[in-house]
Amino acid sequence: MKKYIVYLIVLLTLPLQAQQPGKVARTFFPDPEVRMDTPGFRKRSGFTTYNEMMTYLTAQVGNHPEIASLSYIGETQKGKKIPAVRIVRNNGMKDKVKVLFLGRVHGDEPGSTEGCLYLLEKLLNDASLSYLLDRLDITLIPMVNIDGGSKLSRQTANSLDLNRDMSKLETPEALALRGFYNEYAPQVVIDFHEYQAVRSDFVYISDDNITNYFDAMFLYSGNLNVPAELRALTGEQFVGNAKAAMDGRRLRHHDYFTTTRRYGEVIFNVGGINPRSTANAFALGNSVSILMEIRGVRLGRQSLGRRVYTFYTVAESFLKTAYDHAAEVLRITGQITPPDREVVVTSRPASGEAYTIPFISMDKNKVVEVNVSATFALQSTPVLSRVRPEAYLIEATYPEIIQKLRELGVEVYPLQEQTSMEVESYLVTSYDQEYVSFEKFYPVRVKTDVSMVRKEFPAGTYVVPMDQLRSNVATSVLEPEAANGFINYRVYETGLGEVLPVYRKTK
Repeated sequence: MKKYIVYLIVLLTLPLQAQQPGKVARTFFPDPEVRMDTPGFRKRSGFTTYNEMMTYLTAQVGNHPEIASLSYIGETQKGKKIPAVRIVRNNGMKDKVKVLFLGRVHGDEPGSTEGCLYLLEKLLNDASLSYLLDRLDITLIPMVNIDGGSKLSRQTANSLDLNRDMSKLETPEALALRGFYNEYAPQVVIDFHEYQAVRSDFVYISDDNITNYFDAMFLYSGNLNVPAELRALTGEQFVGNAKAAMDGRRLRHHDYFTTTRRYGEVIFNVGGINPRSTANAFALGNSVSILMEIRGVRLGRQSLGRRVYTFYTVAESFLKTAYDHAAEVLRITGQITPPDREVVVTSRPASGEAYTIPFISMDKNKVVEVNVSATFALQSTPVLSRVRPEAYLIEATYPEIIQKLRELGVEVYPLQEQTSMEVESYLVTSYDQEYVSFEKFYPVRVKTDVSMVRKEFPAGTYVVPMDQLRSNVATSVLEPEAANGFINYRVYETGLGEVLPVYRKTK
């Protein structure tokens, strides 16, 4: 116990050395011999500021007006314009694959901005990459959370986590990002983050003082409502090729994991299914969607060159995969989910009692193998499923539901005349409010009974047709038991014994 207490004190009081001592950096994370000329690398301390970024973007775009343009997707809470640089060659090809890169969704992850700027410089100035523009239309948003980034804070100005706001859309930044996504309609979305190398739970799983071994971790969708063919394209082609590219440059990788405590035991959760973050939110929108976690939080500028090099390695691979498989990407991401696919409302990840993960012992400066208990989101199985409806119908007295659906890019239209039809109705049979606040609200969990009823729907009732590209976004928020749905996130309120204002039109 004494060792645990001492280690936690070190972790809290000496953040950089606790995460990565100098000897560990030299042995396992040396910077590559690659010249990088983004604003952050032109100075000895700090990272690229917003003003430096804008000067850099303006200069780069100004030097390449034939293929590059600068626009703004919206403003932050403090009035900063969020820039986007689009790189596209007008060569007469209409059906290009649109690829969107995001950086700095979390303000304390500055390596993602440096990586975006380095990628931009390479795309605009490296002749060996010019061919990519024959088939690709590329946009980079290097700093989404500008307010948080200005003070190296993870949250936005109103203290909300932007990457927990992809369903609820409570922040102006999330609204701007989702609005741009809806309009730009990218087939591929890559969101670059940085992760913290040491977690407090690590002290309970090893006698060594251990730190994470991997340069990067891949988070991609295990959500069962994302079409299986899209999940396979993402995992087998995009992630598979990127892992091979990292292997070729001796960079280490793993699927993304977090830790939780269950009855005192540390559980490693590998992968994820929650649409509250970009990896699943945009995958449900029918995009190849990958969240990259580069080793970097609380490391300052240590190994910054390696972090950006890792960023570039996987970004380059993703672009080459999109180019090489352009026709397949366009076909798969353009498919509407067929009506015979069930809606998976809740699911359970696979679990394993014995799973071995390599770590670095900071005391011994060597790799150690640690056996852990783990769950695997990519091998999830359904718990609650329902027949896919032809449409959802929503009472007009709940405009907040309609507004959020439209903000999420879901098509909604009002009935023009009163209509009688048989529908499935939800009755709330269990209602629980959580006691722990999440993002400044207390989530609600319900269970419902579903029964067939005939109901008169007046003109003005809203219809959500399911023969649309983003139908899986609708199911993820409208099904009442969904873990990140509108009831759970309290977009609208209900109670025990109430009939919900949302109905399912089935065959």
